[in-house]
Amino acid sequence: MKNKSKCLNLKSKQCVFIIIVFLVLIFDFGFAAFADGQSGLDLAILNAGVGARPLGMGGAFTAVADNADAPYWNPAGLGWVGSNEITSMQTKLSTDADHYYVSYVHPAWGGTLGISWIQIGLGNLVTTSSEVDGNNEVVDLGAFSYFSNAYLLSYGKKVNDNISLGLTGTYLSSDMYTITNGQASGYSITPGILMKKSVKDGEIRIGAKIEDLVNPQVWGTGTIENAPAKFHLGLAYAKSNPGTFALDVVQTLKSGYSAAASVGYEYINQSLSMRLGYADTGLTAGAGFETNVARVDYAYVNQTSLSRDNVHRISLSGKW
Repeated sequence: MKNKSKCLNLKSKQCVFIIIVFLVLIFDFGFAAFADGQSGLDLAILNAGVGARPLGMGGAFTAVADNADAPYWNPAGLGWVGSNEITSMQTKLSTDADHYYVSYVHPAWGGTLGISWIQIGLGNLVTTSSEVDGNNEVVDLGAFSYFSNAYLLSYGKKVNDNISLGLTGTYLSSDMYTITNGQASGYSITPGILMKKSVKDGEIRIGAKIEDLVNPQVWGTGTIENAPAKFHLGLAYAKSNPGTFALDVVQTLKSGYSAAASVGYEYINQSLSMRLGYADTGLTAGAGFETNVARVDYAYVNQTSLSRDNVHRISLSGKW
């Protein structure tokens, strides 16, 4: 009864007002982008996915987001992260592409702050002539390298025991070495919200975010690109047994795109965990082992858009 009475006081009313304003801003800007029909391609570096745990669950993590991967999947989840955590992952996406990821979160300023780095790189690719020389051989024209980086700064804070808000700001940079005007820089902003409600022996979670709500990138030629924003809605039901079931629905805020869905499941038994998932790329699976201060997670992911082969992902994490 005490909790119910608190919902009627002025402080709670102010919290509700803040949430309403937050949601209005999200949907106003998000659907304005939809109406304008933003042009441009997806931000590939932010579409590769991070963290073996969420990837093992098919990427259905918007309503879960309870670890150092939260800055990427839903910054509002940081509001429930009450300890220092760091996680890292390195993946060979294809024969020549490498994917690096590091994320650190730290309780600060009444909430939790997150700092993350993501990179996709192609190093030292030799370019050759389209025609052969007098010796019937192609001519080496030089080496080509491409690196794309994303630096994420995130913050999440609980509004009350049931609701948390978060925001991720990302600085983007791309560099095509030896290519004139092949450099680009820009930024993106992703707001999120996460709500929890206890039911009997379990918990229902609802998460939402608008990925890359604002995301201009300026190339050396002066061309400005804007990728279409994406609205993510996540639902999750968590119980110690049978585990956590999660569903994510993603809608690109641009005409001509259909919604995509992913589902995930995680079962935790003391220090061991097992995961299954399904996304538009196919089935995913994973496992994890956790001690008091360290965790190792593995995921098997089918990502044909990023790699010619199925990808094995391993994350190493620490918590204190």
